[in-house]
Amino acid sequence: MLEDFLSTNRTGIAGEAVDFVIVEKNETEKPLKLDYGIIKGNKTYLLGKTNSTPSSRLNYGYLLEKAVLKATDMNLATCWIGAFDKEYFNGIQLENGVTIPGILVVGYAAKKSSLQDNLIRISIKAAKRKPWNQLFFDYETILPLEKERIPQYAEPLEMIRLAPSSGNTQPWRIFYSTATNEFHFYKRPTNKSYEAAGMHDVDMGIAMCHFELASAKNGLEGKWTVSTGNIKSFDGLQYISTWKCK
Repeated sequence: MLEDFLSTNRTGIAGEAVDFVIVEKNETEKPLKLDYGIIKGNKTYLLGKTNSTPSSRLNYGYLLEKAVLKATDMNLATCWIGAFDKEYFNGIQLENGVTIPGILVVGYAAKKSSLQDNLIRISIKAAKRKPWNQLFFDYETILPLEKERIPQYAEPLEMIRLAPSSGNTQPWRIFYSTATNEFHFYKRPTNKSYEAAGMHDVDMGIAMCHFELASAKNGLEGKWTVSTGNIKSFDGLQYISTWKCK
């Protein structure tokens, strides 16, 4: 049951907790208005609330993406929604400084023809992910990171490359340091409206979720930390977090 998973998926990065709920709307109620023509009959939503800070929104994305992957494993279809009418969920009280960074629409996927499926994928740019050499770099040389350098982490990094993001903007940039055996995660804001709404912070949490789970699947241990030392700065990038490999 998805509810059982949510009860155990409360605590995320740095021990910050989020309580998620499944909201079921009645058939007689109007569905949430969405700018997604491919979603119809939506009446089940998964969401929570958290502090309106970059780190809390990141943590929210990290935890809610775990729910996405669990739902997928249960043959449920989901869709991240970042822009929506918060008044629609007026049963959830939002205190000052608290927000709902995003929601999931949950349901069952309708059968589609291959042509229709291809058209949908084209329309949402699902097949247009940035190539490896635009996302992953060597921390010391700043050159694109070659897969042969870190073959054990090729799959976790690929899972980042394929991760969903607001507008498919992929705002993450990851630098691997050979000297310290660490991956440094940076955010590259690529859309002003998404960044202003905090959606790129959620995106970073999604990327970190994919990386951590794929690392665990491959027996690669590590932990998240925020470097307090001399971390390099790069034009247009904001340092977010570090994965310390064990």
